Amino acid sequence: MTAVEAELMRRVGKLDPAERIGGKSLHRPFLLLWAIGQAVQGREREHRWSTVRDAVGPLMTTYLDLPARAEQVLYPFWHLQRDQLWEFADTENLTLTSDGRRPTLTALNSSDPVAGLPEGAYELISREPEFAARVASHVVSTFFNPPPPGLLEDMGLADLVADRLGRALRPCVGESFTNRNAVSDVYGGNRVMGITPLHDRILSVYSDDEGPYQDAPINEIGWIGYTGDGLRGHQQMTSGNRSMQRYQQQQRALRYWHKPVGGQWTFASWVVIVQLRQRWGVGVDHLARREFVWVLAPVDSPLRDTWPADVIEALEEDDGTLHDDTEGIPAREPSSDTPSGNHDRYRRLTAAARRTADRRTRRSRLVEVERYYRSATAREAVMIRSEDKCENRNCLGHPTERTDADAAILEVDHVDPLARGGADTPETMIALCPNCHALKTRGRNRKRLQTALLKTARLRHEAFMSSAT
Repeated sequence: MTAVEAELMRRVGKLDPAERIGGKSLHRPFLLLWAIGQAVQGREREHRWSTVRDAVGPLMTTYLDLPARAEQVLYPFWHLQRDQLWEFADTENLTLTSDGRRPTLTALNSSDPVAGLPEGAYELISREPEFAARVASHVVSTFFNPPPPGLLEDMGLADLVADRLGRALRPCVGESFTNRNAVSDVYGGNRVMGITPLHDRILSVYSDDEGPYQDAPINEIGWIGYTGDGLRGHQQMTSGNRSMQRYQQQQRALRYWHKPVGGQWTFASWVVIVQLRQRWGVGVDHLARREFVWVLAPVDSPLRDTWPADVIEALEEDDGTLHDDTEGIPAREPSSDTPSGNHDRYRRLTAAARRTADRRTRRSRLVEVERYYRSATAREAVMIRSEDKCENRNCLGHPTERTDADAAILEVDHVDPLARGGADTPETMIALCPNCHALKTRGRNRKRLQTALLKTARLRHEAFMSSAT
């Protein structure tokens, strides 16, 4: 991408309509979309006020449900220039209103000035169809999502974006880079922050399997639990978290980047935020802190009409409520060096997990996430109980193998899957090495193994619950 293209995408990305009663004021994005359509069709760059007034006014009435008044067109015709996406040939003879904010309608009708896209922007859009599709896709996906029937045809953009609306945006899903600097060199954006926009101002979130955050897929549904912004202390609704909250409120898609251990940064998927949770975690200072978990649902594109039905359902149920998984749950703390200390913590975590499980027996506002979201409290209790060893008594793998970070290579699993009504409490959960987990899930003798594992989990649970403090 050239510097000129990047700068134009930055300007388009910064377009931020004012909030009005009933939603955002979309006058400026609407006029910009019309101007893009004119450039794509090979029309002149500059347009007289009377031409824009007579062409755009009726379209605003149709698609923005605005009164058929020339003042509705006057606002974007004048103010789009402050976004550096519109310019006038001559404004010296225009009489302004008493507050000096815009020309009077009488002055515009009398002098009939010309205005249009800046010359550089016009040249790019009129001569580069791929780039024109990229700009149009950005405007549509951000402000007219999904586009009302007939809008793209009336804007002269239907042929341009017929097969590439949404997909024309760059980067493309699947693009990989060796490091964050390489991403920034091509697409702009901050080189360090985990929640940050690229040059087009669309938010990106970065998830590194090597830390420092504990991001993880939510088992069985393919959604992602993404840890909020802030490395130490209780996380606050500021900075990147505030940006995430805004995207949640707008139900707008963002980019999800992922880096596996030893791998490259890859734009893995578009995602939308379907819920916000809060859990106990440990900061880089090794102290317990409350942290946000943004529940991300992958989608094919930023266009709402391409999103799966279960994602749309989740968005309709989400009212922005913070689901607090820390209430009544002890803060995370380093494991005690004494067996009695670990057993005591196990009991307290189990009690908290049962309270959470009891709440989840009732229908929640976000059914899918509440059904499958695994209790971090219960998982922590099982890890304490496992004493960093695979709990399958007949494990033939590497039950004590550890990672480079000296963590046990264990996966906490529901012996009775949640999807079949299994409880989200420690007595029905077990810590397994990856080999035993695979045998339990896909092995030929998995039914027999599941029965044995459930018995083991209950016996170990009873031993931890009954031991003396």
